[in-house]
Amino acid sequence: MENMINNKQNIFDYIKSQKWFFGIRVKELLLFYSAKRNNHNKYIKKEYGIGFAETLFIPLKKNYPIRIFNLSQAKKFHEISNKKILKNSQILISYIEKNKLLYQKINTYSKKLILTIEKDNQQKSIELFNKILSLYEIAIAQFIIIFSLGFKLAENKDILKNIDQVIKKHNTWRNGLTFKEESMNKSLFYFFKFLTTKKKLKISPLLLMKFLTLKEAKMWLDEKLTDAKIKNIIKTRRNNGFIYLNLRNNKREIVDNPTEVSKIQKYFLELDKETKKLNNKNEIFGQVAYNSNTIVRGKVIIIKDKSELKNKSHLIDNKILVAIQTTPHYIQYLKKAKAIITDEGGLTCHAAILSREMKKPCIIGTKIATSVLKDGDLIEVDANKGMVTIINKK
Repeated sequence: MENMINNKQNIFDYIKSQKWFFGIRVKELLLFYSAKRNNHNKYIKKEYGIGFAETLFIPLKKNYPIRIFNLSQAKKFHEISNKKILKNSQILISYIEKNKLLYQKINTYSKKLILTIEKDNQQKSIELFNKILSLYEIAIAQFIIIFSLGFKLAENKDILKNIDQVIKKHNTWRNGLTFKEESMNKSLFYFFKFLTTKKKLKISPLLLMKFLTLKEAKMWLDEKLTDAKIKNIIKTRRNNGFIYLNLRNNKREIVDNPTEVSKIQKYFLELDKETKKLNNKNEIFGQVAYNSNTIVRGKVIIIKDKSELKNKSHLIDNKILVAIQTTPHYIQYLKKAKAIITDEGGLTCHAAILSREMKKPCIIGTKIATSVLKDGDLIEVDANKGMVTIINKK
């Protein structure tokens, strides 16, 4: 029987009663993350018979929110994907094509939004904003399905036949998604900048997108929330932090009470520490994304975020690149590296896909590589065992 949050059980007690796993850290804005709670769950349930796993969106560290997933629910969802991909691997292409068409529509409406703003049409711009976010809710639902199917495709690639084209289409889609979302984000930033200027509201558009849920933003646009209330919400969440709840049987959407936030953050920080203790100081373990059947030895170059690429690009040649995770912005730099190691990610993450295309040894999901290793450390990468050995600390 599915666990439920009853009237006598508070959020914290429910969280402790479940098993969770940590997803990737993302510089995602609350506005977009909260779009995943609304209509997208209905879409997924219609397609799969069940909704996706419950998730929490928690800024465990400042400016670096992390997604946390309900483990048992995620496993059930992936089991369905496993059956689907074994039955017909082409189903993945079908969802990818649907998703591409949806982002084309989003792009069209985003361009219309810019033109509408230039014409100073506030009401029409709000209508276009709502259309874009409604489409985005479905696009995100499709992303979850594609991610799950792609994950199971990667796991079963040795027993499935005639899947080269499926893998190629999946990888192309995955590598292009970041830029599609960045394009959409820019148009919506422009939209909020337009509104704050019209309202003479002295607040950064980025703060509106970072600290307001989609529901709150729509209420503000419908004048059901005042400018003063919006400013107070943002101030509270900047000062206290917040936790976004995407739970199946609870209507509460956000936690921004400082006592509750601190309690839940502390719980997950302790869980994270316990997980990281599984590695010792001289050996780091992760999942093999690509194994070249050779043991690679070299010096480390740490690039935690795409913002560091420009300043450190000249240091990458023939080094072992270590990152929290990689994005399409890393592509030209990954070509120069001897091997790739990440803290986060799975078999369908960007680093895993690129390493297989470039045939570079790659170990993902180490959890601690960027915190244990330093620039200039000499290490050995054994992608056969999924093990990194520290030879000499700088």
